[in-house]
Amino acid sequence: MRLTDELGAWVVRQRWYAGKSHEPRFRILDAQPAPGAVRYLLMDDAGSLPTLYNVPLARVSTPADGDDIVTRDDEGVLVDATRRPEFTIGLLAEMGVEVGRVTGSRVLTGEQSNTSIVYDVDGEPSIILKLFRTLHHGENPDVTVQRVLSDAGSPYVPRFFGSLDAGWPDIGRDTGDARGTLGFAQEFLRGVRDGWAVALEAAAAGRDFTEAARDLGVAVAGVHGALGAALETRDAAPDQVSATGNAWQRRLRIAASEVPAVAERLTAIEAVYRAALDRPWPRLQRIHGDLHLGQVLAVPHGGWRIVDFEGEPLRPMAERAIPDLAPRDVAGMLRSFDYAGAVGSGPDQRAWADACRAAFVESYVSAPGSVELDPVLLRALVLDKAVYESIYEARNRPDWLPVPLAGIDAALD
Repeated sequence: MRLTDELGAWVVRQRWYAGKSHEPRFRILDAQPAPGAVRYLLMDDAGSLPTLYNVPLARVSTPADGDDIVTRDDEGVLVDATRRPEFTIGLLAEMGVEVGRVTGSRVLTGEQSNTSIVYDVDGEPSIILKLFRTLHHGENPDVTVQRVLSDAGSPYVPRFFGSLDAGWPDIGRDTGDARGTLGFAQEFLRGVRDGWAVALEAAAAGRDFTEAARDLGVAVAGVHGALGAALETRDAAPDQVSATGNAWQRRLRIAASEVPAVAERLTAIEAVYRAALDRPWPRLQRIHGDLHLGQVLAVPHGGWRIVDFEGEPLRPMAERAIPDLAPRDVAGMLRSFDYAGAVGSGPDQRAWADACRAAFVESYVSAPGSVELDPVLLRALVLDKAVYESIYEARNRPDWLPVPLAGIDAALD
């Protein structure tokens, strides 16, 4: 077998491989030197859009325990370089990260779309590096936003240490090449818990979560304020308002064709959308873009940290950097509280979620940095999110469909 075939066979078995809905057609676009490794850029041309994968490999004579073997040949064994310290520690050096003596590194399990590497500094886990597996032209929004927030001294994100870019051939661009982000390093927060897990536990026990929701409202407002001060803001032009309305209607038409319960509510939902499009909109700015309880971390005795600023995964990378509506993040969190209440199945899930949502909004609007929340616009954004969820649940988890449908009814009330 050719290296391309063997490399492709390994890639399709990885959790971060994004082309599971089609038969791939791989080619090696480029091979670049990396610390103790070679960085193969593997293009899959078979999907609706070509996808470029970042696959660093190290050549060893004898695999070590824990090595993930990709292929063998007469010259040795090619293994996944992310499990080799020569490569992982070299990445930090390439980023210019100087934080003391790195004494070890390990790959986190469970990562879905990237590869996360944790580094021990002087024996303590201190740095986490996110290695992007799918590459796009332009700086990744996760890097742009977290760098800006860290430089501004925001207490609501982990400290940013550095990032690494690379270029590659791209005949589709006028210059003949592209350049994008390979990965970035930030502070590793010890003892944190995923916000979804924390909320779900509280919901299941019927335990009050309003104080945590208030703290989260302050954190989201603080992030919005810092981003609005540091990055571009703009008024919502008529064409942008129209484009947003068209996107709402497009999702609504899809949902109505696939979910009869949404079709029954079509007229009422459209009325909310029309009213929202006629309201004055706040200035557009950079936002999180995909905010929910799974994107926040509860730090022991340290409040909340917001992470994963890549934006909505299904949107093209260039679109994720366009200034957007800050209330969209608020709507995402409100829907997440509803999901936590429903999935937690506590003694009074509706009341639990209602209390969390009310506490979050009350705290957000009174916190420094918050953006004005027009209730009609916020209702439309919550509806749009629930409509999108209804499509997803109908296609993937029909048993969960009542959750977004209840959210639609609550917003219409």
